[in-house]
Amino acid sequence: MIETCFVGSGIRSALGVGMAASVEALRRPPAPPALLCVPLGAGKEDVPCLGPDGAVDGDPEERLYRLIEGAAREAITEAGLSQDDLQTTALLLGTSSLDIAITEAAYARDIADQKAHGGEAHPLMSNSSMGELGRSLARRLGVGGGDFTINTACTASANALSYGDALVRTGRASHALILGTETFNHTTALGFKSLDLLTPIGMRPFDKDRRGIVLGEACAALVVGPRKRGTNSFRLRGSANLCDTHGISAANPDGSTVAAVIRDALAAAGIGPGHVLAIKSHGTASLLNDEAEAAGLKHIFAAGLPLVCALKPFIGHTFGACGLAELVMLCACIRSGFIPGTPGISPAPGDLGIGLTQGPTPVGPGAFLLNYFGFGGNNTALVVTND
Repeated sequence: MIETCFVGSGIRSALGVGMAASVEALRRPPAPPALLCVPLGAGKEDVPCLGPDGAVDGDPEERLYRLIEGAAREAITEAGLSQDDLQTTALLLGTSSLDIAITEAAYARDIADQKAHGGEAHPLMSNSSMGELGRSLARRLGVGGGDFTINTACTASANALSYGDALVRTGRASHALILGTETFNHTTALGFKSLDLLTPIGMRPFDKDRRGIVLGEACAALVVGPRKRGTNSFRLRGSANLCDTHGISAANPDGSTVAAVIRDALAAAGIGPGHVLAIKSHGTASLLNDEAEAAGLKHIFAAGLPLVCALKPFIGHTFGACGLAELVMLCACIRSGFIPGTPGISPAPGDLGIGLTQGPTPVGPGAFLLNYFGFGGNNTALVVTND
């Protein structure tokens, strides 16, 4: 088996362009979301969103490729991959909404064109392949080691990392380029609006005043490659993925399945709960998801919780991209010596028993747990180390 580590990363999110901008923004309190108008029939709906540039107008295809390619090329450059290296690199795309924003725009154009020519509007969908975005990105980036698309709701890019790391460890690829992407689209926005899960005041995970989620956009990239001796780069120490059949939209609120996936990830990493220095919570600020995560954490960390932080108040819920976006930002902060805090959000253990870090909290090398619990019951836990 080849020992692996993270050798390059990139990010585009509400915190800005690049890792340095993200680290600096995570030293400050979260910013409030913007309200975006989404057409609905003859009217419009306001939906809260945190995005890279504060606006979602313009050509959605140009915007999606600009964001994801920018993050990918940042990671490739940091990793020092040549064109020859890219030919043996695998691309793994984790996403929830794929290229739905592009498809929506094409659908609207087809309707307008047909009406302009005096006909009834019956447009045909031109893209029915879930793998087309991944294939397109591989071509545009010059990646030749195969491309894979993972679509498992909020765990998508976390699962993509697990699979990509396995490809490199087993010698099936020289490197793995992991991508996580989520850009604004009407289908997602109106879907969550109809479920009454959105809040315009910002996300407050585990807090007594939590009211739901804010949509988030992010495009993140990570290159996994062979680990060089003597380096203390971050690496995926262990991971686990389980499906919870309790319900279609939430994990079992008793925390049993959340505890199971965390337990399996720690076992895969070969460490016990007492070795975890800090936890990056999934922290959706929705009622059932927070309850399940809190209960699961208390099952595993019965002797006392380590530091717990939440990143969604800063970048919104980036769905399929959150696995990678939150991981690369957390790793960058830890390299800078701190765990981010969310001032005023769950400042002390309340009804769920989870208190969050309130400001940048010093931390050294060690083991860190990252949680992701997806819509539909797909649950993933990652353990990363930099010791």
